Amino acid sequence: MFKIRRCRGSLLILVLMMALGCEKKLDIKDEATDSVAIFDELWSVMDQRYSMFSFKEVDWDRVYTEYRQQVTTETDPLQLFRICSRMLETLKDGHVALLSEKDTAGYLGFYTTYAANFSYRNIVDNYLRNDYKTKGPVIYKIVDGVGYLYYRSFFDTFTETEVNALFGELVQTKGLIVDVRDNTGGNSANVITLFSHFLAERKLVKYNVYKSSAGRNDFSSPDPFYIEPSNLIYSKPVVLLTNRKCYSACNDFVLYMSDLSNVKIMGDQTGGGGGVPYNYILSNGWKLQYSATATLSPERINIENGIQPDINIGITTIEENTGKDPILEKAFEALQ
Repeated sequence: MFKIRRCRGSLLILVLMMALGCEKKLDIKDEATDSVAIFDELWSVMDQRYSMFSFKEVDWDRVYTEYRQQVTTETDPLQLFRICSRMLETLKDGHVALLSEKDTAGYLGFYTTYAANFSYRNIVDNYLRNDYKTKGPVIYKIVDGVGYLYYRSFFDTFTETEVNALFGELVQTKGLIVDVRDNTGGNSANVITLFSHFLAERKLVKYNVYKSSAGRNDFSSPDPFYIEPSNLIYSKPVVLLTNRKCYSACNDFVLYMSDLSNVKIMGDQTGGGGGVPYNYILSNGWKLQYSATATLSPERINIENGIQPDINIGITTIEENTGKDPILEKAFEALQ
């Protein structure tokens, strides 16, 4: 689903566009031009800079042929926006988006076509109740020696004092549930801060691959990325809860955690989002966002389509409507 939404006064930032964990490059082209030229400009920028054509097995030349015939010099801006949006939808990439002054379009199918497998209201009302604590962006609680923490967005930043105070309490538990369901990403620095508290020693966590030139398959050699441990480490059993709305920087976090021997992932596959998004301003002022890199696991597997859980568990509509969260309950049982 490539969703178009109208907004007034300012650009609407989509959920998927909140899921950015790295710096974004911004290119600007000044000259204005007609609808055909704008279409060709957008297609060409993607042709030269997009990083996932081969992985997604998309024939971009065929896509051009199909959609270019729908555009003429008489095509108005709204029609052009819709045609371009449909063309970008063929990539099925949550990091690809198009924004104008009145419209935004982005792919949300990485989670909207799947069960939610999470209700924040059910967690708060029926499991945490009124006696949970907060440290910075995290809410947490300790029950019968098992810790639970929920981190809603990696855009929300820990201070060093907050994260150390949090783990100062959690290290006393016999096991920990880390819930990142519905976390669509954010700042990669926050991912590193949290993950470093589960890490006993310096570790290779991924490889980054960059476009090296305009050819569709022109990439750099994989660039290894390491993370250093914190001074305060949680080394007891951990269950990490995931769903399809875990995206971008959160997808990275799940990748990192998946390689630790004391961690089990429970829930649904993550939504993916392995490319770092860059931005380009088209000649008519529209902003085009696209995946410009690729992320590989330590085994050099592309993680664009997400990370599989160790234990796949879902939540039925009946369970959600009655306030149940069997994923959380199963995680708690596993740590008893």
